[in-house]
Amino acid sequence: MNFFQIDPRPVGRGANEKFFSENSNVLGIEVTIPEWASRCSFGNIDHHGSQDTAETPSACEQAIKYGTRFFGRPCCGGGWDTYSCPKCDGADCPPVKPEAIVTVRPDADSVTAMAVVFSCLLGGGREIDRDLVKMVGTFDRLGHHAEQRDDRVVAIARVSADFKRSLTERVAWVQGLLAGNSEQMAEVAELVAERDKEFAEAKVASEINLVANGRIATVVSSHRFATNLGYEYATVVVAQNPEMPVNFRDPFAGTYNKFTVCRYNSHTPCNLPAALAELQVLEPGWGGRGDIFGSPQGVNSKLTLNQVVEVVQKHLK
Repeated sequence: MNFFQIDPRPVGRGANEKFFSENSNVLGIEVTIPEWASRCSFGNIDHHGSQDTAETPSACEQAIKYGTRFFGRPCCGGGWDTYSCPKCDGADCPPVKPEAIVTVRPDADSVTAMAVVFSCLLGGGREIDRDLVKMVGTFDRLGHHAEQRDDRVVAIARVSADFKRSLTERVAWVQGLLAGNSEQMAEVAELVAERDKEFAEAKVASEINLVANGRIATVVSSHRFATNLGYEYATVVVAQNPEMPVNFRDPFAGTYNKFTVCRYNSHTPCNLPAALAELQVLEPGWGGRGDIFGSPQGVNSKLTLNQVVEVVQKHLK
């Protein structure tokens, strides 16, 4: 099985095209970019459509729901949910299974969904902890509003976002945890301890406030976990880094004042595209996509934190 992360940047187009030209029967997981979603010949498991809500099952929850149905019949056009064939009894139409799984943003939900699908395809009675999958999915949909968060969910989130591990390695790690591999629990404890330490450091180095009746968290910080810290308090975050490095690889390049505006996911009731459009009028150079955008790269923003918050607040739903 091939696992691949789609690069949404123009510079990544060549690698994306090469992958799709070399792989058939591609299954998408949360491929939210229409151009690339249409290239997922086996369909796209997602919960970010215009008709979806925070109650729509997450990708990993959908994966566990459909289980071994992850195959299609070629005479019916295939598809990840085309598990029955109205044209034949299947005797002369053997199942087709995805040969590759892709996503845009590896996170706890998408990587767990990949692990679930791959485990189902492997068959052989491979264990899948359905309760753990449910907890990952619930946290992905509800964020800090989720009733509980198991340490394993925290560990999955950290491993899923660890770019130092290949996507294949991340999927395999989550597979092992879903299968109940007790040998991984020591690493789970280490990952949780690292997370707690980093968040404690982030809190000390940050100024956090709630505005708009608690619906927006503002975070003034130079810590790399500023937005993650904000999500602990609200699902819309306006972060200001007054010391953003111009070039992370060159400490002598200087710093600048940078704003980042983000929402937890597409179900968060805030019209970010409208807020971005208004900020672009106030200060050209703002940009981004989906659930996150920011002030101009490499130059000091001329806006104040209050000005940015005022714009974002107007577009809360």
